[in-house]
Amino acid sequence: MLQALSVPDSTVQNDTKILLAVHCALNVWLNNDWQNPNWWFNQINIPLEATGQLLMLGDNATNFQIEKIKEISYRAAWWLHRPQDVGANLVWMIQVQLYRSLATVNITGIEQGFERMWEDIAISPLDGEGVQIDWSYHFHGQQLLSGAYGLVWVNNILLFILCSNDTQYQLDKQRLLLFVEFLIQGDAWMIIDREWDWHVVGRGISGPGNGFKNGFQRSWMRSLAQFIQLNDTRNELIDFVDRLDGKSNASRLIGNKHFFTSDYQVHRRVTWISTIKMQSIRSQPVECINGQNLKDEHGGQGVLNLYIAGKNDYAEIFAIIDWQAINGITVEHDIPLEPCQNGNFPMKKMSFVGGVSDGQYGLAIMDTASHNLTAQRSWHFYDDAIIAVATNLTLTLSRTAWTTLASRLVVAGQITIGFFNSTVITLIDGNYSFPYSQNTTFNVQWIHVGGTEIGYLLQIQRQYSSLEIEIGIKTGNYDAIGPFNSTVTARMLTVSINHGVGPYIRDYGYIILPNTSLESIPAVIKQYDEEQVFSCISTNNTFHGTIWPTRKRASFVLWDNSTATFSCKSLLFSITIQLNDAGAYLFSENSTDFSLTASHPTRVNGTVKVTVDRVGYGEHCTVSSNSNASTTMIILPLPTSKELLGGSVTATCKKQNVT
Repeated sequence: MLQALSVPDSTVQNDTKILLAVHCALNVWLNNDWQNPNWWFNQINIPLEATGQLLMLGDNATNFQIEKIKEISYRAAWWLHRPQDVGANLVWMIQVQLYRSLATVNITGIEQGFERMWEDIAISPLDGEGVQIDWSYHFHGQQLLSGAYGLVWVNNILLFILCSNDTQYQLDKQRLLLFVEFLIQGDAWMIIDREWDWHVVGRGISGPGNGFKNGFQRSWMRSLAQFIQLNDTRNELIDFVDRLDGKSNASRLIGNKHFFTSDYQVHRRVTWISTIKMQSIRSQPVECINGQNLKDEHGGQGVLNLYIAGKNDYAEIFAIIDWQAINGITVEHDIPLEPCQNGNFPMKKMSFVGGVSDGQYGLAIMDTASHNLTAQRSWHFYDDAIIAVATNLTLTLSRTAWTTLASRLVVAGQITIGFFNSTVITLIDGNYSFPYSQNTTFNVQWIHVGGTEIGYLLQIQRQYSSLEIEIGIKTGNYDAIGPFNSTVTARMLTVSINHGVGPYIRDYGYIILPNTSLESIPAVIKQYDEEQVFSCISTNNTFHGTIWPTRKRASFVLWDNSTATFSCKSLLFSITIQLNDAGAYLFSENSTDFSLTASHPTRVNGTVKVTVDRVGYGEHCTVSSNSNASTTMIILPLPTSKELLGGSVTATCKKQNVT
């Protein structure tokens, strides 16, 4: 009613009957001053609503209403520096102060509010909540929540940037630029076809209607772009908004980005996007507060999402998903999930977890521990495929470990299986188990998901018990994972490698083929075989490595400080790499130079060294000193700041010594 009375050009602006009803309803609330068991409503939500109403009432507010709303507003007391007075909560509380101060013409309150709000546009200290140095957004501890509290923070900051423009309270240019960089280098990477990747929305996955719409005030963002003087930055922001608006001519965001403070990596291609979320001693993957998200114990166990352009096969999946068979995870499938305890799940966190990115390609690594299971796992992201490998999958008790390749909706389309003996079958909806045999011709070689056009390739066979496939209609209710009573019925696919009953030590490997037609899979397998992609996958107890010969690229991880040699000699590409420093690495080459990108998840300062059978010159590149020089040692200095722990560093060596 107040909005109808106060909005410009309203036809009922002077309606005394509506105004009388407003006073009546507002006074009932103010006299009762109801309190909620959840602190957020009392300290943020009600003060925000009440001060907004006071602002809209203007001269029509009574003395009682002014004084009572002021009293309520002081519950949003951010100046007390309580643990909750940070990030999105902080800017909400400052918004309360600004509304109250504007309504009561309190200049000191306005000045103080804007000053403190602008101070929040800054890189948070390590372990702090808010904008991180890698442009992710943390809240409720070290949780990646860019699509939840981070979105609230963005829209509030946007609102007050626009409202204060051309006034004495406007944001300075340096902080304005930092805010825009956060949008284009952080949030933009996490948006999939105008929706958030569900990795970044936190416990919001446990409620119905979770299509994860982006929620940005896009017209405000376009207005913001006009304040930016740097052409490239302004254009990137406009490109981001164009994508959010679904414009057909919008510039695409292609590349790879590793968010090293969040154990999160995004790999973007024209027709598909993949994201992976891990957990370590530096991050908190999930929470389960307010009765929400009650089964997400494994939400940081290397959950690998794959999005195909124009589809979201994860919308409304969380009421029917098998929480011990989520995309990408390797866990014990036959033990109960841990219960939520004080807002969190008991979980094991390791330190050697992270990734490396050169901006176009990436590698994610995870030293894994869960209950009675440990493993070393890595994911290698290329243009046409993701290579996932694991070594030392160790199960100490008589339990059953699964690795889940796919857990997604399949609205329409058939599941097709190909075997090494060239047999091909199409599955009707149902549950299937394909046992592994030492005679590989009877084993499953590939799986194709119709409709989404995704292939899963088990070309390199390693010991397992069976391949499990479940396809069909499932029904579930959100009340099993949260406080919402909403039933979901959908057709769902789960594909998992059943590693068998322990104890044992095993390895595994598989390749994901996004956007691959059923008819093309045999040709793709033949092509990769001829290009020696399969033969250039190398793993042992301390090393994982892959090479993509046609791209002249390699990605590899050394799990501890030991000597390792990685070699591939195909007709298209020949390389030998020697290293003894643990870390994650990417190698790339073109006609004029070669580059090495590296990261280390547990070390700052110092260097890592890699020797390649190439001759190259430049900073960090040292050619062997013998007369028949044929190798170059690349010595990469690691970041010197603990805030940059796990960040990627690159050295480029020129093939000709130019003086």
